[in-house]
Order: sequence, then structure tokens, then C-alpha cells
Amino acid sequence: MEMIEMLTIVLSWNRPNLLEKTIESYFRTVSVPHRLIVVDNASNDETVYCLKKLSKQYNFKAVFLEKNLGGLAFNHILKTVNLEDVKFVHFSENDIEYRKNWDKELLQKFDTFPKVGQLSPYSPFPEVEKGEVWGIKPAQFVQKGAQKIYLSLTNVGTTSIVRKELIKQGLRWENVGDKEFCCPADSKFSKQVRELGYAVAWNDRYLASNLGHNITEFQRELDYYIKNYQSKNKKRNTFNTFQKRLEKQGYNLMKQKDGRYIISKNINDRNN
Repeated sequence: MEMIEMLTIVLSWNRPNLLEKTIESYFRTVSVPHRLIVVDNASNDETVYCLKKLSKQYNFKAVFLEKNLGGLAFNHILKTVNLEDVKFVHFSENDIEYRKNWDKELLQKFDTFPKVGQLSPYSPFPEVEKGEVWGIKPAQFVQKGAQKIYLSLTNVGTTSIVRKELIKQGLRWENVGDKEFCCPADSKFSKQVRELGYAVAWNDRYLASNLGHNITEFQRELDYYIKNYQSKNKKRNTFNTFQKRLEKQGYNLMKQKDGRYIISKNINDRNN
């Protein structure tokens, strides 16, 4: 049996332009023995058409679900695959642009740090200079030889690589959000990794662009992001969290007279 270094499962839900960038960058940069499966969460017709076209172009398996399962779609695929010939499982969102050598660098760090169970392609320090709107994450720097990582004190998001052993021990995804906008509960996922006795870590530098966290994408698909935040936890007012997130990077979320929102630059912000 030929071993596959990495099984990649991409979660697709609408936004076909970003899905296309994700798939194109993946095949342009992936260099280890791999297998790709894209699972689509009952997307609109444009996205379904795009995914069918991409699956033929790059020869990968696409699974089309009849309803939006959110992060549970990852579990749906895990039920159907044989992991005996796989070393690692890579979970990916559909708004990522992978960079050269991302796979080799991350997999090498699993060898260097045997107690790391989940590793992100991002560092805890957002690429603000490239338009990323995200906060610095609490983490502890660790180095062995030339290899560097940051042990996360919280979680590392959805897009990440995990050891196959954790999947075989029962590591699975849960959801956060409502029926329309149900997303992978990445915080609970990382918590499970720790409960299984492994650490959760960030890389020391970005090996992929987080397009879904970029101000350009926020402005282009603002209605999508507002609904996304409003759905996650109404008791905690996560919509207010979105507003504060923008303000920290020098932007204002403003409601117009017609009820629509726009993002404007804070003219008093001297850092941007």
C-alpha cells in the first residue's frame, strides 16, 4: 500500500471566486504525496458549476451535499475514507491562497515537535501590511534547532493539519452558528486536540494567505460577513466583535440610511 502523506479536505460553501483561488494555489504549491477531496455544503449554482469545472481540470474528488452541514461536512468525508494509507489530515477553508513549500515546512515541524497535534499555516501575528484584519493571538514561542513554532493558548482556526492518530481516536468537528450560517467550531476542535494529550500550534510565519480575513474581501462581500458574525453567538453579540475587530485596524463599520452597511477608513487612524 502506497502511503499518502496528506489527505486534504476542503470545505466549500458559495464564494466561487475564492474557492477557485484556493484550489489553484493548492495544486500550484503542493509537493508531498496527497489526496484532495472537496465537500460542498449545498452551494449556489455558480459555485457548483465552478467546483465541477475545477474537479475535472485538476482531477480531484468533489462531493456535493444536499444541505449545508457546516463543519460536520468534514466528518461526513471522514466517515467515507480509509485513513490506513494516510499520515496527516489537512482541513482547509475555501478562502485560502497557499504558498510555496507550505506542506513540506508544516509536516517537517510535526517530526520536530512530536507532541503537536494540530498546526496552523499561519503565525499568531496577522499580516496587517497585506490587509489582513485579525488580532494578535496569545501564544508561546518554542524553538528546536532551526524549527520554530508558537504554542497556541487558545485555538488556531479551521485551516490546519492534524495527526491521523487523533482522527482515529475520535477527533471530530462540531458546528457554531444557525441553520444558514453554520461554521466549523474551531475552538472546540482545538480543545479536543488538547484533551487527547497534544498541543495546538501556530507556525512561525505565514505559509498561506488568509483571503477571508482581508479588508478587500470584507468590503467586497460585507453582507456575507455581517450575517456570518450575527449567526455565531447572539448572546455574546459577536456582531459587536466584528465592529471592534475593524476598529482596531483603523476601519469603521457604518450603517447607511437604507439599512446597508459600509466599511470606511478611520481618517484619525495614524497607523494605516
